[in-house]
Amino acid sequence: YPVLELSEVSEPLAEAARKRKAAESEVRFLMRELAHRSKNQLTVISAMAKQTAQGAESVEQFVESFQHRIFGLARSTDLLLQHGTQGIGLRDLFRTQIDPFRPEDPSRVIKTGPNILLNVQSAQVLGMAAHELSTNAAKYGAFSVPEGRLVVNWNRAGAGRLHISWREHVPGFTPPPTRKGFGTVVLKTMVGGALKADVESTLHDDGIEWVFSIP
Repeated sequence: YPVLELSEVSEPLAEAARKRKAAESEVRFLMRELAHRSKNQLTVISAMAKQTAQGAESVEQFVESFQHRIFGLARSTDLLLQHGTQGIGLRDLFRTQIDPFRPEDPSRVIKTGPNILLNVQSAQVLGMAAHELSTNAAKYGAFSVPEGRLVVNWNRAGAGRLHISWREHVPGFTPPPTRKGFGTVVLKTMVGGALKADVESTLHDDGIEWVFSIP
């Protein structure tokens, strides 16, 4: 009987020890992941600050631009916290970044594409890109005039690539300034470099078009 009782006690203790060890391993993994994410965020914010400062003509302009970009990054981070383990939906990402800038008339913004889930890195980079494109649309693009329209389309292209088209239709369109600001750095350097994407921009008679082809 003593041996049987000892066995009945030791087995639950061993199981509890295994669960505790597994929980400790999970905590260590989460702490490493948190440290990695935090360092990545700080790197992104540092780059944002430097590029924003280069394009600002006054302290007030820098503060305003930098705050808007921080808010855009925060919106993407909120999505990551809510859905990071399952993946972040591309439609949700565009909605989150476009809505603060879009006109009241919802028909002026068209978003079409299948339900595609993004990993953390892709969502962060594309979220920043969508924020910059939305900012530009509000300044001198589709959202800057009463009849302007934005059409965003994405689909799975050949060779396992994601194809995204951002097309603005602007009556009386005037091409934006060619100065290389943070928006251009995000769209061409970060999206192109971090996601190994092909990035092209085309100036049409009635607005700008950005096309991204992402592995």
